[in-house]
Amino acid sequence: MPKSIPWHKVRHGLILAPNWVGDVVMSLPALEALRRALPATQLSIAARDHLLPVLQAAQLQFALHSLPSQPGLGSLTALRRALRGQRPDLSIAFPNSFHAGLLLAASGASIRAGYARDGRNFLLSHPVTITSPRAPGQTHESFYYFDLLRKLGLIEQLPQETHAQLLADESLVEQWNARLGASRPRVAIHAGASFGGAKRWLPERFLELGWQLQQRQHAQIILIGSAAERALATEIASGLQPLRTVNLAGQTSLPQLLALLGGCDLAICNDSGPMHLAAALGTPVVALFGPTNYLETFPLLPPSSPANQVDLVRAEGIECSPCKLRECPIDHRCMTSLTTAMVLAAAENMLARTAPRA
Repeated sequence: MPKSIPWHKVRHGLILAPNWVGDVVMSLPALEALRRALPATQLSIAARDHLLPVLQAAQLQFALHSLPSQPGLGSLTALRRALRGQRPDLSIAFPNSFHAGLLLAASGASIRAGYARDGRNFLLSHPVTITSPRAPGQTHESFYYFDLLRKLGLIEQLPQETHAQLLADESLVEQWNARLGASRPRVAIHAGASFGGAKRWLPERFLELGWQLQQRQHAQIILIGSAAERALATEIASGLQPLRTVNLAGQTSLPQLLALLGGCDLAICNDSGPMHLAAALGTPVVALFGPTNYLETFPLLPPSSPANQVDLVRAEGIECSPCKLRECPIDHRCMTSLTTAMVLAAAENMLARTAPRA
């Protein structure tokens, strides 16, 4: 265990947020617990600029500081500028990288805490050893952040379960409703995954799935994704009914994407950032898992949402899964084993048991 921290003396604390959309969402329960543990402390979060809309949608009681999207000297300069000479007493890194350790040092905090990873121990005043393996029921990544707080003495025990909640900008939701019309059900499909191709289900099966939902459920299919995934979405859109298909990949800001997902009746995604966003917004989700461990990264729901609002579709008995590789070196069997019929059944069952979203 790291040496004891005099929490009653901490007046200003800085948290470095994770660097991926999904990781930020999975860190939200721990951030809320940190706020409850230090109610009188001035707390702020430093995050890459493209991730700030997620933290804003979480409506946390933290000040937010913007860092460049790419790590480097610019991040160190941006952090010093954001702090404006107000050196925090405490800085905690949620990311594991050496660069996050450098940012803690740049903050000037006397208490610098984080996991003992990536050769950065000398940059930390309170390096924390990782517990591995984690206890049953605590394998989800959200507990990774909770356990850091527990070992630092901020919380006594881990929660039984974790939740995350995001709130979309209602004015943007109304703008999407006006643009997309009254056609329901409205189904968002994210066929990409920024981590790598191994997490992606086959484009031709997404196409077949969308076509079946249009034929059988009269669904409006909304294709989402980054600018880098625009060609993938266009390939899928080419085989769908034009009047019931909208390709928005690469055409939405993160606040717009949050509002779009918040107004959908269903989101069908690979294990990706949009999967986590949709679930935390309270939108029903069908999530496709293959090379990643679903027990570690399943999407978190708001506290008020029923557990059956998320359906995880995965193939059983795949001996090499989860491999956690970016690209499959063999035949991608963990994803090719997911048939269109399997995902269609999950989607239709979800639509049948969840009320239409106004």
